[in-house]
Amino acid sequence: MYEIESNAPNSGRSGEWHSPSPSRASDRPPRSFLDARGRYLQLSVGQGLSTETYEALVEMYDAFDPADRVHGLPPLATDTVRDWLDNLRPGLHAVARHDGRVAGHAVLMEVSDEDAHELAIFVRAGYQHARIGTRVLERFCWEADRYGIPAITLFVQSDNRPALDLYRSMGFEGEYVGHGELEMRLDL
Repeated sequence: MYEIESNAPNSGRSGEWHSPSPSRASDRPPRSFLDARGRYLQLSVGQGLSTETYEALVEMYDAFDPADRVHGLPPLATDTVRDWLDNLRPGLHAVARHDGRVAGHAVLMEVSDEDAHELAIFVRAGYQHARIGTRVLERFCWEADRYGIPAITLFVQSDNRPALDLYRSMGFEGEYVGHGELEMRLDL
């Protein structure tokens, strides 16, 4: 994975830092931060996955608690995880690491029949409820704007209060789509 330092492709913007309007992220999104438990994490964002990051994600997802899986994601079994990551590989990825270990991963993928990119965020057990998802989402809103992505969509369980509160605080709006889930959208 490669950290984005300069202009995003096709953004038509200069190298200055800015935030989407209305502000959904800090003026200068963090590349490192302390989570709510005081752990120092590094956040990298980039297009595609390096071999090292890919293998670290396979390890994280293999260890993912089945109780934390939603909509069958992340998938079970190493081979299925690899197939899933192969499909996600071209997306825009954010990886949060603590002491070199992947603590969280998010991906924005193009949806072929929409103007929006779909977002998925996963945080490793032991790192949940520590504001890691918040930092990743702030950075993704900023990066999506830099990349010229017009909107972000996601699906969330209607009973997942922490996630719903986070998404709404960032400006996402949603509608119930059945089976206990909402589809939410943020226009940038």
